[in-house]
Amino acid sequence: MPLVADAPTNLAGLTEAYAHTVRALLDLGGSLRPGDAERDTDCPGWTVHDQFAHVVSLEAWVQGEPLPDLDVSHHEHVRNPFAAVVEKYLESRRGRSVEELLEELTDLSTARIAHLEDPTTSPDDPAPGPFGPTNLVGSMQSRVFDLWVHEQDIRGALGRPGNLDSAGAAHTVRTLFAAFPRIVARTAAVPAGQGVILDLTGPIVGRTGVRVEEREGKAHGIPLFSGGTDDHGDVETTTITLSTEAATRRAAGRVATEDTHYAVVGDEAIARRVLDALVIAP
Repeated sequence: MPLVADAPTNLAGLTEAYAHTVRALLDLGGSLRPGDAERDTDCPGWTVHDQFAHVVSLEAWVQGEPLPDLDVSHHEHVRNPFAAVVEKYLESRRGRSVEELLEELTDLSTARIAHLEDPTTSPDDPAPGPFGPTNLVGSMQSRVFDLWVHEQDIRGALGRPGNLDSAGAAHTVRTLFAAFPRIVARTAAVPAGQGVILDLTGPIVGRTGVRVEEREGKAHGIPLFSGGTDDHGDVETTTITLSTEAATRRAAGRVATEDTHYAVVGDEAIARRVLDALVIAP
C-alpha cells in the first residue's frame, strides 16, 4: 500500500492524532451559537448535540463503562445490533447539555492520553474494539477514525470546514486505502483483468490502485504501486480522482455517489460501482 504522508503508524502517532482531534471537537463545541446544537448532520438521525453525545459515550465505553440498559428500538436509524449498542450509549447522554458533554470529554480524554503516554503502556495491551477485542494500537486506529469522521459531521452541519490536512485525515485516508483491494475485488465485484486507481488531489494527497485477478474461483485485489516486481500484464485501468473531503465523506457513507464530486478516466460504470462500494464506516 502506498504511503500516505503524515499518517500515524504507531501508538505515539495515533495518540497525537487523537489528542489533536479531541481538541478540535472541544473547540467546535465551545464555539457553538444558539441553535447550532439542534442542527441535523449527515449522520442519519443525529443532530450536532447527538454527535457530541456519541463521541463522549463511545470514549466512556472504551474506558470500561458498561452497556446502558435502554430501549432504542423506536429510532428508525437503528437498523442492526451494532447500531443499537452505539445508540444505547448515546441515549444515556441525550439529556445532558453540550457544556456537560464537553466537560466529560475533557476528563475522559485527559485520562486516556495519560494512559497512552504512560511508559508502562504497551501497543500490544488488550483493548476493546468495535468488532471485538483487539490490542491498543487497533483500538486507537478505530478511535482516531471515528473521532475524525464525527468531527467532519459536525463541521459539515455548522458550515465550518477544517482539519482536512490533519493527521486524523491522513489516518482516515490510509484506512480507506488499506480496504481498497477488498472494496474493488469483493464488494464492487470489478471483473478480473480490470484495474482501478483512486487518486486523491488533496489536502491529503495519495494514490492507490488495485488490479483484479481470479484465483481458484475467487476474486482477489492485487495492489498496484506496491514497490514489488509483479508483472501486472494487460490491465484495463479506470482512474477515479477526488478531493480528500469527497473521498472521506463517501468512505464514511455520509454523501451518496451521485452527490460526490469526482472525475473518471476509463470505465464510468466501473467507477460508479467502486464509489457505491467505497463505504468503510460501520
